[in-house]
Amino acid sequence: MTIEDELTDAMAAHVAGVQAPPDLGGSVRRRNRSRVLRFRVAGAALVTAAVAVAVPVALNSGEPAGGNAASGQNRAVMQEDVTVPDVTGKTATEATETLRAAGLLAGLAATEARNDRVAGQKPAAGQQVAPGSQVELTLEPPPATMPQDLGDLGDGREFGGIRLDYLPDGLEWGKWSGKDGFGKRSYTTTFDKPGNEPGHYSVQVIVFEDAAAKSAVARFPKDGAEVVDLGGGLKARLATLGEGGEIVPDGADGTLTIAWKLRDGLAVEVCLSPDYVKDVDGPAEAKKIAEGIRATG
Repeated sequence: MTIEDELTDAMAAHVAGVQAPPDLGGSVRRRNRSRVLRFRVAGAALVTAAVAVAVPVALNSGEPAGGNAASGQNRAVMQEDVTVPDVTGKTATEATETLRAAGLLAGLAATEARNDRVAGQKPAAGQQVAPGSQVELTLEPPPATMPQDLGDLGDGREFGGIRLDYLPDGLEWGKWSGKDGFGKRSYTTTFDKPGNEPGHYSVQVIVFEDAAAKSAVARFPKDGAEVVDLGGGLKARLATLGEGGEIVPDGADGTLTIAWKLRDGLAVEVCLSPDYVKDVDGPAEAKKIAEGIRATG
C-alpha cells in the first residue's frame, strides 16, 4: 500500500461521522440598506481540522505509515495558512471563484447577487488565515430606482401646475418625480449637479394643490421666519428648518426652505440641501428660484 492510500484511509476514518450542516452553501442577509454575503463552511472547516490534527503519517515515503521517524516522534500533516486575496470591486460571482480557488470558501448564495460588486471584505486582503476560513463580503447595493410618478418631465421645469423660469447654473433635472408624498395632490421633483448618485439633490421643489396647499401654508413656522417680497404682491417665508419642520438656529443642521402661496389653492416650497447651501448664497438663490416660479393653469 502506498503512502497516498494510507493517508486516504486515515482521512476517511476520522471524518466518517462528520456531516455538513444544511446551511453549508451560505445565505444572504441585508443590513443598513447594504447586503452582506456570508459563506458558511463549518463542515469543511471541521473536516480540515480532523485531518490536520489527528492523522499521523510518515513524511518519508520509505517509512511505513504509523511508524516512527528518526526523531522517534509521530509527524502530522500540517496545512499552511493562506493569504486572503483582494476581491473588492469584483462581482459576487467573481469573488466567490477567486476565494474558492484560494481554498477559503464556497457558497451558492453568490448566484442571488451576482451583479453586485464587493465593497468590502473581512478578513481584509493580505491577512493570513487557515484554509477553509470564512470570508464576509459586503456588497454594494443595487442602483436606486427612483419613482416616475409624473412621467417624463423633459427638463423637469414644468410640473404640478407651475413653471420654473430660473435655476442656478450647473443644475439639471434629477429625472424623477413623486406624487402625493406631502399630502393628497402634492407633487415634487429635484435638481442636482450632474454626476451625483440617484437620491441626492441640490434643490427640491414641492407643489401643493387644494387641501394640501392649505396645510402647507398653515404648518410653515411664522415666528422667526424671514418675510421675503417676491414681487407682484407675493410674500414668502424663508427659514432653515429641522427634521420636524421647526426653525433651527443659524449654523445648525437643517434645510433652507422658502414657502409661499402662489395663488388660491396652489402653494410652493423650495428647499436647498445643506450640502448645496455650503457652496452658494443660499437665501439669495432661494429667493431667485421663487421669483422665477409662475402658475401655468
